[in-house]
Amino acid sequence: MDVTSTTQVTTTTSSDFTYNPDSALTSDDFLKLFMTELQYQDPTAPMETKDMLEQTSQLTQLQTNQDLKDALSSLTNQLSSSTEFSAVSMIGKMVDTGNNGFAVNDADNLSSDIPFDLYFGDDFTSATVKITDRNGDVIRSIDLSDGGSKGITSFSWDGKDDDGNPVADGEYYVKADYTTTDGEQKTTMLGVYPVESVRFDNGKAQVKVDNKYMALDDIKEVY
Repeated sequence: MDVTSTTQVTTTTSSDFTYNPDSALTSDDFLKLFMTELQYQDPTAPMETKDMLEQTSQLTQLQTNQDLKDALSSLTNQLSSSTEFSAVSMIGKMVDTGNNGFAVNDADNLSSDIPFDLYFGDDFTSATVKITDRNGDVIRSIDLSDGGSKGITSFSWDGKDDDGNPVADGEYYVKADYTTTDGEQKTTMLGVYPVESVRFDNGKAQVKVDNKYMALDDIKEVY
């Protein structure tokens, strides 16, 4: 007797597949494979109980890992938001922007004096602004014998040393020693200012110092 064998052909379309760029099985993928395996298993030799338990255990582990990943992602987002909004507490505090110096090139042919701002924390009776080179040597002193008021005071420097000679090309730094109206001796330096306000741009905090907004990543220190 002739026996005719038949072959079942299952056709699929592109809509039956989900693109997975990382080629990683999710819990849904695993469950689909498991159900397909049960659907097409040989009825005369069904899957053994221990094999079924092993696969369901793997499914549970996949789901647990996914839940943990989602929880960590949510925690990261919450911590990020908390860090940004905590910037509001910086208002009124002193910050060091790290911009306490500037470069001078061809001081003999400067088109205008070099402007800079210093913040004085108190009214002062006198002050000495000192411009130093990168070795810390004072190359120019500017005396303010008539004093001044608390807050940001603007200065300018013509790029010359105390003898009136143009300074060499290089990096220069600015600080000031001053005497408050109470007789205290204090020091301030370029790049140190109070935080005036905080704004949020696309969820990212920016602090306003010296009438300019800066990202939190650009702040070097908070006092």
